[in-house]
Amino acid sequence: MSRQLSELRRHRGAALGVACFALVAVVLTSMVAGTLSRAQHGDAITVTAVFRDATGLRAGDDVRIAGVRVGRVTGTRLGSGDERGLAVVTMSVDAGQRLHDDVTASVDYLNLMGQRYVALARPDRTARAGRLTDGARIPLARTRPALDLTAMFNAFEPIFDLLQPADINQLATNIVEVLQGRGPTMAHLLDQTARLTSGIVDRDATLAKVVDNVTLVLDTTDEHRTEITRLVDGLASLTGGLAKDSDRIASSLDSIARLSATTADLVGEVRQPVTDVADLSAPWFRYLAQRRDLLVQTGAAVPRQLDTYLRTLGYGSYLNVYVCTLAAGGAGFPFRLDLGVTGNRHSTRCR
Repeated sequence: MSRQLSELRRHRGAALGVACFALVAVVLTSMVAGTLSRAQHGDAITVTAVFRDATGLRAGDDVRIAGVRVGRVTGTRLGSGDERGLAVVTMSVDAGQRLHDDVTASVDYLNLMGQRYVALARPDRTARAGRLTDGARIPLARTRPALDLTAMFNAFEPIFDLLQPADINQLATNIVEVLQGRGPTMAHLLDQTARLTSGIVDRDATLAKVVDNVTLVLDTTDEHRTEITRLVDGLASLTGGLAKDSDRIASSLDSIARLSATTADLVGEVRQPVTDVADLSAPWFRYLAQRRDLLVQTGAAVPRQLDTYLRTLGYGSYLNVYVCTLAAGGAGFPFRLDLGVTGNRHSTRCR
Protein backbone atom coordinates (compact mmCIF):
# COMPACT_ATOMS: atom_id res chain seq x y z
CA MET A 1 0.00 0.00 0.00
CA SER A 2 2.82 2.38 0.90
CA ARG A 3 4.49 1.60 -2.41
CA GLN A 4 1.34 2.55 -4.31
CA LEU A 5 1.06 5.81 -2.38
CA SER A 6 4.64 6.62 -3.17
CA GLU A 7 3.99 6.00 -6.85
CA LEU A 8 0.99 8.37 -6.77
CA ARG A 9 3.16 11.08 -5.15
CA ARG A 10 5.70 10.66 -7.91
CA HIS A 11 3.02 10.95 -10.64
CA ARG A 12 0.71 13.57 -9.20
CA GLY A 13 -0.11 14.99 -12.65
CA ALA A 14 -1.38 11.66 -14.00
CA ALA A 15 -3.45 11.03 -10.87
CA LEU A 16 -4.94 14.51 -11.11
CA GLY A 17 -5.84 13.89 -14.76
CA VAL A 18 -7.52 10.59 -13.95
CA ALA A 19 -9.50 12.21 -11.15
CA CYS A 20 -10.63 15.06 -13.44
CA PHE A 21 -11.64 12.61 -16.15
CA ALA A 22 -13.64 10.54 -13.66
CA LEU A 23 -15.36 13.70 -12.35
CA VAL A 24 -16.27 14.89 -15.86
CA ALA A 25 -17.51 11.40 -16.77
CA VAL A 26 -19.74 11.31 -13.70
CA VAL A 27 -21.14 14.78 -14.45
CA LEU A 28 -21.84 13.95 -18.12
CA THR A 29 -23.41 10.62 -17.22
CA SER A 30 -25.68 12.39 -14.73
CA MET A 31 -26.70 14.92 -17.40
CA VAL A 32 -27.50 12.19 -19.90
CA ALA A 33 -29.41 10.23 -17.27
CA GLY A 34 -31.37 13.34 -16.33
CA THR A 35 -32.15 14.05 -19.99
CA LEU A 36 -33.31 10.53 -20.72
CA SER A 37 -35.12 10.12 -17.43
CA ARG A 38 -38.91 10.36 -17.65
CA ALA A 39 -39.22 11.06 -13.94
CA GLN A 40 -41.68 13.80 -13.06
CA HIS A 41 -40.88 16.38 -10.43
CA GLY A 42 -43.33 18.58 -8.56
CA ASP A 43 -47.06 18.34 -8.11
CA ALA A 44 -49.11 16.47 -10.71
CA ILE A 45 -52.74 15.72 -11.45
CA THR A 46 -54.16 12.46 -12.73
CA VAL A 47 -56.17 12.55 -15.95
CA THR A 48 -57.93 9.57 -17.57
CA ALA A 49 -58.70 9.35 -21.30
CA VAL A 50 -60.83 6.77 -23.12
CA PHE A 51 -59.51 5.64 -26.53
CA ARG A 52 -60.98 3.33 -29.11
CA ASP A 53 -57.51 1.87 -29.68
CA ALA A 54 -54.30 2.47 -27.69
CA THR A 55 -52.03 0.04 -29.55
CA GLY A 56 -48.33 0.69 -28.87
CA LEU A 57 -48.93 3.00 -25.90
CA ARG A 58 -47.13 1.91 -22.73
CA ALA A 59 -46.67 3.15 -19.20
CA GLY A 60 -43.89 5.74 -19.08
CA ASP A 61 -44.59 7.24 -22.53
CA ASP A 62 -44.69 11.01 -22.81
CA VAL A 63 -47.70 13.28 -22.53
CA ARG A 64 -47.07 16.42 -24.59
CA ILE A 65 -48.66 19.75 -25.33
CA ALA A 66 -47.48 21.43 -28.54
CA GLY A 67 -44.51 19.05 -28.57
CA VAL A 68 -43.41 19.87 -25.00
CA ARG A 69 -43.42 17.05 -22.47
CA VAL A 70 -45.76 17.88 -19.58
CA GLY A 71 -46.35 14.42 -18.10
CA ARG A 72 -46.24 10.71 -18.68
CA VAL A 73 -48.55 7.74 -19.09
CA THR A 74 -48.94 5.85 -15.83
CA GLY A 75 -51.01 2.90 -17.06
CA THR A 76 -53.34 1.42 -19.64
CA ARG A 77 -56.21 -1.01 -19.14
CA LEU A 78 -59.40 -2.30 -20.72
CA GLY A 79 -62.61 -0.50 -19.84
CA SER A 80 -65.57 -2.08 -18.09
CA GLY A 81 -69.32 -1.47 -18.07
CA ASP A 82 -70.28 1.12 -20.69
CA GLU A 83 -66.61 1.33 -21.71
CA ARG A 84 -66.24 -2.38 -22.37
CA GLY A 85 -63.93 -3.02 -25.32
CA LEU A 86 -62.30 0.43 -25.09
CA ALA A 87 -58.84 1.42 -23.85
CA VAL A 88 -58.60 3.52 -20.67
CA VAL A 89 -55.31 5.43 -20.39
CA THR A 90 -54.24 7.04 -17.11
CA MET A 91 -51.84 10.01 -17.30
CA SER A 92 -49.94 12.08 -14.80
CA VAL A 93 -49.75 15.73 -15.91
CA ASP A 94 -47.79 18.59 -14.33
CA ALA A 95 -50.18 20.54 -12.09
CA GLY A 96 -48.67 23.81 -13.31
CA GLN A 97 -50.06 23.25 -16.78
CA ARG A 98 -53.45 24.88 -17.20
CA LEU A 99 -55.58 22.25 -18.92
CA HIS A 100 -59.13 23.14 -19.96
CA ASP A 101 -62.07 20.76 -19.74
CA ASP A 102 -62.53 20.83 -23.55
CA VAL A 103 -59.05 19.43 -24.17
CA THR A 104 -58.65 16.63 -26.73
CA ALA A 105 -56.21 13.72 -26.58
CA SER A 106 -54.64 11.80 -29.45
CA VAL A 107 -52.05 9.03 -29.72
CA ASP A 108 -49.25 10.04 -32.12
CA TYR A 109 -45.96 8.53 -33.28
CA LEU A 110 -42.88 9.79 -31.44
CA ASN A 111 -40.27 8.32 -33.79
CA LEU A 112 -39.78 5.86 -36.62
CA MET A 113 -39.21 3.04 -34.13
CA GLY A 114 -42.94 3.00 -33.37
CA GLN A 115 -42.77 4.67 -29.95
CA ARG A 116 -45.86 6.73 -29.23
CA TYR A 117 -47.03 9.53 -26.97
CA VAL A 118 -50.26 11.24 -25.97
CA ALA A 119 -50.76 14.72 -27.45
CA LEU A 120 -53.10 17.12 -25.66
CA ALA A 121 -54.63 20.08 -27.51
CA ARG A 122 -57.64 22.40 -27.57
CA PRO A 123 -59.92 22.46 -30.62
CA ASP A 124 -60.75 26.14 -30.11
CA ARG A 125 -58.31 28.26 -28.15
CA THR A 126 -60.63 31.28 -28.12
CA ALA A 127 -63.58 29.48 -26.50
CA ARG A 128 -64.19 29.80 -22.80
CA ALA A 129 -63.79 26.62 -20.78
CA GLY A 130 -63.22 25.57 -17.21
CA ARG A 131 -60.03 24.11 -15.82
CA LEU A 132 -59.34 20.37 -15.83
CA THR A 133 -59.15 19.13 -12.26
CA ASP A 134 -57.45 16.14 -10.67
CA GLY A 135 -59.22 12.89 -11.57
CA ALA A 136 -60.91 14.39 -14.63
CA ARG A 137 -61.89 12.15 -17.55
CA ILE A 138 -61.56 12.84 -21.28
CA PRO A 139 -64.45 11.00 -23.03
CA LEU A 140 -64.22 8.95 -26.21
CA ALA A 141 -65.74 11.76 -28.27
CA ARG A 142 -62.65 13.93 -27.61
CA THR A 143 -59.94 11.32 -28.23
CA ARG A 144 -58.32 9.99 -31.39
CA PRO A 145 -56.40 6.70 -31.69
CA ALA A 146 -53.04 6.38 -33.39
CA LEU A 147 -52.81 6.01 -37.15
CA ASP A 148 -52.90 2.37 -38.17
CA LEU A 149 -50.05 2.09 -40.67
CA THR A 150 -51.05 -1.46 -41.53
CA ALA A 151 -54.53 -0.36 -42.57
CA MET A 152 -53.06 2.58 -44.50
CA PHE A 153 -50.68 0.38 -46.48
CA ASN A 154 -53.43 -2.17 -47.07
CA ALA A 155 -55.38 0.58 -48.83
CA PHE A 156 -52.57 0.69 -51.44
CA GLU A 157 -52.80 -3.06 -52.02
CA PRO A 158 -54.52 -2.70 -55.47
CA ILE A 159 -51.58 -0.53 -56.61
CA PHE A 160 -48.99 -2.91 -55.21
CA ASP A 161 -50.73 -5.77 -57.02
CA LEU A 162 -49.84 -4.08 -60.32
CA LEU A 163 -46.14 -4.48 -59.57
CA GLN A 164 -44.50 -7.71 -60.63
CA PRO A 165 -42.53 -9.42 -57.82
CA ALA A 166 -39.71 -10.29 -60.20
CA ASP A 167 -39.27 -6.64 -61.20
CA ILE A 168 -39.22 -5.52 -57.55
CA ASN A 169 -36.62 -8.15 -56.67
CA GLN A 170 -34.47 -7.14 -59.65
CA LEU A 171 -34.69 -3.47 -58.66
CA ALA A 172 -33.72 -4.24 -55.04
CA THR A 173 -30.78 -6.36 -56.23
CA ASN A 174 -29.55 -3.58 -58.53
CA ILE A 175 -29.78 -1.00 -55.71
CA VAL A 176 -27.68 -3.21 -53.42
CA GLU A 177 -25.10 -3.84 -56.13
CA VAL A 178 -24.82 -0.14 -56.98
CA LEU A 179 -24.36 0.80 -53.32
CA GLN A 180 -21.65 -1.87 -53.05
CA GLY A 181 -19.77 -0.42 -55.99
CA ARG A 182 -20.46 -3.26 -58.40
CA GLY A 183 -23.16 -4.30 -60.80
CA PRO A 184 -24.99 -1.99 -63.26
CA THR A 185 -24.46 1.73 -63.50
CA MET A 186 -26.72 4.36 -62.00
CA ALA A 187 -28.23 5.05 -65.43
CA HIS A 188 -29.21 1.42 -65.76
CA LEU A 189 -30.68 1.51 -62.26
CA LEU A 190 -32.79 4.56 -63.13
CA ASP A 191 -33.91 2.81 -66.31
CA GLN A 192 -35.03 -0.18 -64.23
CA THR A 193 -36.97 2.17 -61.92
CA ALA A 194 -38.62 3.90 -64.88
CA ARG A 195 -39.72 0.62 -66.42
CA LEU A 196 -41.02 -0.56 -63.04
CA THR A 197 -43.19 2.51 -62.53
CA SER A 198 -44.32 2.71 -66.16
CA GLY A 199 -46.83 -0.06 -65.47
CA ILE A 200 -48.54 2.12 -62.89
CA VAL A 201 -48.41 5.20 -65.14
CA ASP A 202 -49.98 3.25 -68.01
CA ARG A 203 -52.87 2.36 -65.71
CA ASP A 204 -53.50 5.87 -64.41
CA ALA A 205 -56.81 6.01 -66.28
CA THR A 206 -57.94 2.78 -64.61
CA LEU A 207 -56.91 4.03 -61.17
CA ALA A 208 -58.67 7.36 -61.79
CA LYS A 209 -61.82 5.51 -62.88
CA VAL A 210 -61.71 3.38 -59.73
CA VAL A 211 -61.38 6.52 -57.58
CA ASP A 212 -64.29 8.17 -59.45
CA ASN A 213 -66.46 5.08 -58.96
CA VAL A 214 -65.65 4.97 -55.25
CA THR A 215 -66.46 8.67 -54.97
CA LEU A 216 -69.78 8.15 -56.75
CA VAL A 217 -70.68 5.28 -54.43
CA LEU A 218 -69.81 7.33 -51.35
CA ASP A 219 -71.79 10.35 -52.62
CA THR A 220 -74.83 8.19 -53.37
CA THR A 221 -74.57 6.56 -49.95
CA ASP A 222 -74.36 9.98 -48.29
CA GLU A 223 -77.41 11.26 -50.21
CA HIS A 224 -79.46 8.24 -49.12
CA ARG A 225 -78.14 8.11 -45.58
CA THR A 226 -81.64 8.25 -44.08
CA GLU A 227 -82.94 5.42 -46.27
CA ILE A 228 -79.87 3.29 -45.55
CA THR A 229 -80.30 3.91 -41.81
CA ARG A 230 -83.94 2.86 -42.01
CA LEU A 231 -82.97 -0.20 -44.04
CA VAL A 232 -80.41 -1.24 -41.44
CA ASP A 233 -82.93 -0.65 -38.64
CA GLY A 234 -85.50 -2.70 -40.55
CA LEU A 235 -83.05 -5.52 -41.05
CA ALA A 236 -82.23 -5.41 -37.35
CA SER A 237 -85.94 -5.68 -36.48
CA LEU A 238 -86.39 -8.49 -39.02
CA THR A 239 -83.46 -10.49 -37.70
CA GLY A 240 -84.65 -9.89 -34.15
CA GLY A 241 -88.11 -11.21 -35.01
CA LEU A 242 -86.63 -14.23 -36.77
CA ALA A 243 -84.45 -14.90 -33.75
CA LYS A 244 -87.51 -14.82 -31.46
CA ASP A 245 -89.41 -17.23 -33.74
CA SER A 246 -86.45 -19.52 -34.32
CA ASP A 247 -88.22 -22.47 -32.66
CA ARG A 248 -91.31 -22.07 -34.82
CA ILE A 249 -89.21 -21.70 -37.95
CA ALA A 250 -87.30 -24.85 -37.07
CA SER A 251 -90.58 -26.75 -36.51
CA SER A 252 -91.93 -25.46 -39.83
CA LEU A 253 -88.80 -26.57 -41.63
CA ASP A 254 -89.16 -30.02 -40.09
CA SER A 255 -92.80 -30.20 -41.24
CA ILE A 256 -91.80 -29.08 -44.73
CA ALA A 257 -89.12 -31.76 -44.80
CA ARG A 258 -91.65 -34.45 -43.80
CA LEU A 259 -94.15 -33.14 -46.39
CA SER A 260 -91.46 -33.25 -49.07
CA ALA A 261 -90.57 -36.83 -48.14
CA THR A 262 -94.28 -37.87 -48.23
CA THR A 263 -94.79 -36.13 -51.59
CA ALA A 264 -91.72 -37.86 -52.99
CA ASP A 265 -93.06 -41.25 -51.86
CA LEU A 266 -96.50 -40.48 -53.36
CA VAL A 267 -95.00 -39.45 -56.67
CA GLY A 268 -92.92 -42.58 -56.70
CA GLU A 269 -96.02 -44.74 -56.14
CA VAL A 270 -98.26 -43.12 -58.80
CA ARG A 271 -95.57 -42.54 -61.38
CA GLN A 272 -96.04 -45.89 -63.13
CA PRO A 273 -99.90 -45.78 -63.17
CA VAL A 274 -99.85 -42.24 -64.52
CA THR A 275 -97.40 -43.31 -67.22
CA ASP A 276 -99.66 -46.23 -68.18
CA VAL A 277 -102.72 -43.98 -68.34
CA ALA A 278 -100.85 -41.51 -70.52
CA ASP A 279 -99.76 -44.31 -72.87
CA LEU A 280 -103.34 -45.66 -73.15
CA SER A 281 -104.82 -42.17 -73.67
CA ALA A 282 -102.45 -41.26 -76.47
CA PRO A 283 -104.42 -43.09 -79.26
CA TRP A 284 -107.69 -41.59 -78.03
CA PHE A 285 -106.24 -38.05 -78.06
CA ARG A 286 -104.81 -38.63 -81.54
CA TYR A 287 -108.27 -39.79 -82.71
CA LEU A 288 -109.87 -36.60 -81.32
CA ALA A 289 -107.17 -34.47 -82.88
CA GLN A 290 -107.90 -35.94 -86.31
CA ARG A 291 -111.61 -35.04 -85.94
CA ARG A 292 -111.15 -31.55 -84.65
CA ASP A 293 -113.54 -29.93 -87.13
CA LEU A 294 -116.34 -32.36 -86.26
CA LEU A 295 -115.84 -31.63 -82.57
CA VAL A 296 -116.03 -27.91 -83.26
CA GLN A 297 -119.30 -28.28 -85.16
CA THR A 298 -120.74 -30.48 -82.44
CA GLY A 299 -119.76 -28.00 -79.78
CA ALA A 300 -121.39 -25.16 -81.73
CA ALA A 301 -124.65 -27.16 -82.16
CA VAL A 302 -124.99 -28.10 -78.50
CA PRO A 303 -126.26 -24.65 -77.34
CA ARG A 304 -129.01 -24.66 -80.00
CA GLN A 305 -130.06 -28.19 -79.04
CA LEU A 306 -130.21 -27.25 -75.36
CA ASP A 307 -132.33 -24.19 -76.17
CA THR A 308 -134.82 -26.38 -78.04
CA TYR A 309 -134.89 -28.83 -75.16
CA LEU A 310 -135.61 -26.08 -72.65
CA ARG A 311 -138.56 -24.87 -74.69
CA THR A 312 -140.15 -28.31 -74.47
CA LEU A 313 -140.20 -28.02 -70.67
CA GLY A 314 -142.44 -24.94 -70.62
CA TYR A 315 -145.81 -26.67 -70.95
CA GLY A 316 -146.12 -28.80 -67.85
CA SER A 317 -144.27 -30.53 -65.09
CA TYR A 318 -143.39 -33.46 -67.34
CA LEU A 319 -141.22 -33.83 -70.37
CA ASN A 320 -143.44 -33.23 -73.39
CA VAL A 321 -142.19 -33.92 -76.89
CA TYR A 322 -144.18 -32.64 -79.88
CA VAL A 323 -142.89 -33.53 -83.34
CA CYS A 324 -143.30 -30.63 -85.75
CA THR A 325 -141.18 -31.87 -88.65
CA LEU A 326 -139.14 -34.95 -89.28
CA ALA A 327 -136.59 -35.10 -92.05
CA ALA A 328 -133.54 -37.17 -92.82
CA GLY A 329 -130.35 -36.45 -94.68
CA GLY A 330 -126.87 -37.82 -95.16
CA ALA A 331 -123.40 -36.43 -94.98
CA GLY A 332 -122.23 -35.60 -98.49
CA PHE A 333 -125.77 -35.48 -99.92
CA PRO A 334 -127.12 -32.04 -100.87
CA PHE A 335 -130.82 -32.81 -100.18
CA ARG A 336 -133.03 -33.61 -97.23
CA LEU A 337 -135.90 -36.16 -97.22
CA ASP A 338 -139.19 -35.22 -95.52
CA LEU A 339 -140.52 -38.34 -93.83
CA GLY A 340 -144.10 -37.01 -94.00
CA VAL A 341 -144.87 -36.94 -90.30
CA THR A 342 -147.87 -34.64 -89.93
CA GLY A 343 -147.81 -31.84 -87.42
CA ASN A 344 -148.76 -28.21 -87.10
CA ARG A 345 -145.45 -26.55 -87.55
CA HIS A 346 -147.04 -23.17 -87.13
CA SER A 347 -148.33 -23.81 -83.62
CA THR A 348 -146.93 -22.13 -80.52
CA ARG A 349 -144.98 -25.22 -79.53
CA CYS A 350 -143.04 -25.22 -82.79
CA ARG A 351 -142.29 -21.56 -82.98
